[in-house]
Amino acid sequence: MTIGIPVYKRFDFLPKAIQSVALQDYPHIELIVSDNGMNGALVPELVRQNYSRPFRFRQEPVTLPLVTHFNNIMREASGDYYVQLCDDDEISPGFVSDLVGILEGDSRVSVAFAKQEVVDFSGHVIRTSVDQIPERMTGEEFIQSWCTYQYGFKSWVTFLGRTKDIKACGGMLESRYGTHADDSLVLKLCLGNMVAFSPRCAFRNRSYEESSGYSCSWQDLADDTQVFLSFLDADPSICRFGKKEKQRWAESKQLLVKMAWETYYGRWTTVYRRRLSRWAWLRAAFAMPFIPAYYQAVLRTFFIEAKMAVTAPVKKFLPGTRKIYRTLKEGRRA
Repeated sequence: MTIGIPVYKRFDFLPKAIQSVALQDYPHIELIVSDNGMNGALVPELVRQNYSRPFRFRQEPVTLPLVTHFNNIMREASGDYYVQLCDDDEISPGFVSDLVGILEGDSRVSVAFAKQEVVDFSGHVIRTSVDQIPERMTGEEFIQSWCTYQYGFKSWVTFLGRTKDIKACGGMLESRYGTHADDSLVLKLCLGNMVAFSPRCAFRNRSYEESSGYSCSWQDLADDTQVFLSFLDADPSICRFGKKEKQRWAESKQLLVKMAWETYYGRWTTVYRRRLSRWAWLRAAFAMPFIPAYYQAVLRTFFIEAKMAVTAPVKKFLPGTRKIYRTLKEGRRA
């Protein structure tokens, strides 16, 4: 089996990511570490310092878009199974053996996930996925739980799947910033198949602004969202499933569209509200395609903003008015 670690110019956590692969109890691992940042000999030296087994190192001749780099690693994987591990994340020692065992024991399962531990910049666990989760579910049941955040998973980027299936479906969706790239691959693999979860191993997902996507500009996020929405209507494997299972796909697609616009709306009302000028923030609201539920939410936000703008000066004025009224009233009594 193959584990691919893409690297750009982030080295603070790379040793821990590599060490977590070195601690795996599975005997046959092809580790591919790929440099997309033209870092010279720095990356392979870091791998040698933290990994005693043989490994493959590859280096892009020029810096490529994020997802193009991810897909290049996948195409070179020679193992029967594939896991992508970001350079700031970790997996528990039994991750590979446990999830490989699940896929080898059940041909219906196309994707296997471990429980998830979200850690902060310092490595402290700040939240986990829930303990009580079915060990098997259909792809459509998985989409339902995913889009409603039922089990507390933050990211689907690190899972175990069959390499031939990943290559056959074309890998991750390529977009400007890479938002929804991992979602697209999981979606293509799970539709019409089974998804498995194991409580016996863990994926440690490091969460901070850059890794969580919050450094993404509103223009890039809007563009990525539109690419993802178009993908839902155009991807060949999804179209085949949708043609065969019209009702089931219609229900799943509705949930995925809602998840996509809620992601943009959530950042627009928080991150971009703080980051942008008033005019830029207003522009950003209308960068999304026409989705009635999204624009209803935007209009509600505008209404609340306008109401606050009107009532704030009145609230500021009222205490002084009340004081004057009390003074006059007391004067009349005297």
